[in-house]
Amino acid sequence: MSDPLLYTIGWICAIVPEFVAARLFLDEEHEYPVSVSKHDSNSYKLGRIGKHNVVIAVLPHGEYGLNSAATVARDMLHTFENVKVGLMVGVGGGAPSTKNDIRLGDIVVSSPGDGHGGVFQYDFGKSLHSGRFRTTGFLNKSPTALMTALNSLISDIEIKGNWLGDDIDKALRSKSLKQKYGRPDPESDMLFRSEVAYDADKTLTEYGPEDVVKRPKRDEGEGPVIHYGLIASANQVMKDPCKRDALAAEKNVLCFEMEAAGLVNHFPCLVIRGICDYSDTHKNKQWQGYAAMAAAAYAKALVCRLQESRLEHERRILEIPQVLSLLENVKQSVSEIKTRVDHAILGELSVAAGAEYDTHHNEHDPTCHPETRIDIIHEIERWASDADGPRMYWLSGMAGTGKSTIARTVARKFDDMHMLAASFFFKRGEMDRSRASLLFSTIARQLVSHRQELLPFVLEAIKKTDNISSKSTREQFSKLVLDPLHKARTGQRGKPKMLLVLDALDECSAEKDIETVVPLLAKLVKCKGYDIKVFVTSRPELAIHYAFDRTKGLHEEIQLHRVSQDTISHDIGVYLRDELAQIKKVWNARYPECSSRHLSVDWPGDENLEALVHMTNPLFIFAATACRLIRDHHYGDPDQQLSTLLRASKESGVNDKLGPTYLPALRQFRDGRTGLEKGRMLLRFRRIFGTIILLEESLSIVSIAGLVGVEEREVERVLGLLSSVIDVPRSPNSPVSLFHLSFREFLLGSGAEDFAIECTAAHQQIALGCLDLLSNRQPLRYNMCILSKFISSTGSRLSASWAKRAKQLI
Repeated sequence: MSDPLLYTIGWICAIVPEFVAARLFLDEEHEYPVSVSKHDSNSYKLGRIGKHNVVIAVLPHGEYGLNSAATVARDMLHTFENVKVGLMVGVGGGAPSTKNDIRLGDIVVSSPGDGHGGVFQYDFGKSLHSGRFRTTGFLNKSPTALMTALNSLISDIEIKGNWLGDDIDKALRSKSLKQKYGRPDPESDMLFRSEVAYDADKTLTEYGPEDVVKRPKRDEGEGPVIHYGLIASANQVMKDPCKRDALAAEKNVLCFEMEAAGLVNHFPCLVIRGICDYSDTHKNKQWQGYAAMAAAAYAKALVCRLQESRLEHERRILEIPQVLSLLENVKQSVSEIKTRVDHAILGELSVAAGAEYDTHHNEHDPTCHPETRIDIIHEIERWASDADGPRMYWLSGMAGTGKSTIARTVARKFDDMHMLAASFFFKRGEMDRSRASLLFSTIARQLVSHRQELLPFVLEAIKKTDNISSKSTREQFSKLVLDPLHKARTGQRGKPKMLLVLDALDECSAEKDIETVVPLLAKLVKCKGYDIKVFVTSRPELAIHYAFDRTKGLHEEIQLHRVSQDTISHDIGVYLRDELAQIKKVWNARYPECSSRHLSVDWPGDENLEALVHMTNPLFIFAATACRLIRDHHYGDPDQQLSTLLRASKESGVNDKLGPTYLPALRQFRDGRTGLEKGRMLLRFRRIFGTIILLEESLSIVSIAGLVGVEEREVERVLGLLSSVIDVPRSPNSPVSLFHLSFREFLLGSGAEDFAIECTAAHQQIALGCLDLLSNRQPLRYNMCILSKFISSTGSRLSASWAKRAKQLI
């Protein structure tokens, strides 16, 4: 193994042909370094040229430009601390002119003169008032030791002739190397006129003589001609012959390339370029191998003339003031830019808004009371920690039994343990959350935040597949989730533990989606590089039973509706006791000076509490709704509201849970009004609530008012009086949503008395409202929203929504 401290010359290449050429000119190759800094991510080849030890590094595959070169140089200095001079050796694009007869295969060496240091950054400068751009990017001179060796080499070539062609022939020891790196036929060296654009359908021989600049032939025995002067560097490839000619005329630029400006101020070096094209659109790789060999041959000849005594007097690059800090700043800037680019690419991935457990939309949704659901939560924790047990856990239960609350509790608990990789809470009535079309794109966005090593593979999938969020569920799963998990390397011992939480799978509106999703989840948990488990909740519906039946051995199941009544009664009792205590505290605090209005110390009393538990058991959602109604002071104090609830329960019978829960609030909304006023209020109720419970996506108060054709303040008044059963946002522009789907089922059922909503009539009313908006208040016109521009990405979703609405109306 080689000692990194023995190497004093750093040689940097950009592409593989340059790296190959550099290795071919080593007098001997050394073993890999005995140790590499943890801050160094480069790949190296070590060796000797003459009396000097040389370390050769190449830029990462597919990366080019100033910043990549600066990063490689910085990393090299972390390991090879005694490097004193650098060489940037490789290919470049020539800038031929009447003054400089530059041909393919020639060599250009950065050389100071006319007030510059040999390298010029032509995309660095400032704009002038005239609109012109003044470049200010002349960079530092090369190290003195290299410039002294350069003069020695120039004089030797003048006296002895150019032997570099012979050196190239000797280095190409095999037939395959000669084919790729040997000198091409000089007839293929064609300089096109600046006004002749590249035509992909033409071969070189198909261009006419009028398209090509006529130049005298060179002696075939002559080695590559060497030019000394200014090299122009930037972060993009030069392909504009007019700009090339202008810079050649104005600045006497000889060559264009993409790395040197990132080095010379912070990594003192000489830049050597073999010419492989003419910096225009007529680029090909025919001369690339030979140009790399020519540059490497010159670099070796230069190193052989580098005096050891002169090199000893050069400071280590690490000792040059501010070098490390400058390079670190470059890397930080690159990192920040890359992060912004990555975020922009990730932003192209559509996600279902509000689907994650901890979004703003869900921040007020409850988790389990710490003294409830204890056995179930412990059971889920046991399953999650069991390395040999089933990979999937299905929690099923009837509507209102608290599945989503348990799911939020599990998600939060495992998020606190840094094990939650992603969550998706389905919700019927919200377009993106009521289907699986964005399930895996939403999960993928969360996965890259949880496991950074997945990011490059997810970004690759987004870039390679146009509008990937619109692809099939299977394709999204494969490209955005499964493939990245298979390709990524975690860099840690053992398999990282990851938990996914999917809530309310039954609220995914298409059974075909459910039949697709469950088998895909079964594939996911078999991923070998990660310890992945999936927690799913749903109602015990047949389609979901069927899907899970096909994953036997992979899943564990618990049914909430089969938990003992005593356990459920205990948990509901704990919840109600705590909630009612809070209601009493808040109510009494409203009347600090009027103790006569206070609720008694023992309110609500054991008998009332037991009756309320009996009324709501086994449905937690009804316990929560009852508490909201008791808390609602629009119709009386908490004690009056509690009495109303218990009275309704006795009237409805023990088997009716929806009626006694929702009817008290609805009756209070209706009662006390005259016949005509009552009729108007019920009509408005049906129009407003028919819209809320039947629309595919939730609307705001403003949108509901516009669709129904009533004033916003009237919609606010109706919703405000029923705030115990519907979630009314503070902002009129935020969506209105139901606390629970059971209220929708109640209004569409037979027990809702005169509040019942007839489904077909409500759909017709919505359709008429839409037509009125489009025809009268917002007149239709052709392509009014420039839809043709967007139809490819959104058309499928719009079409599905229109088709569904049309079927319901027919």
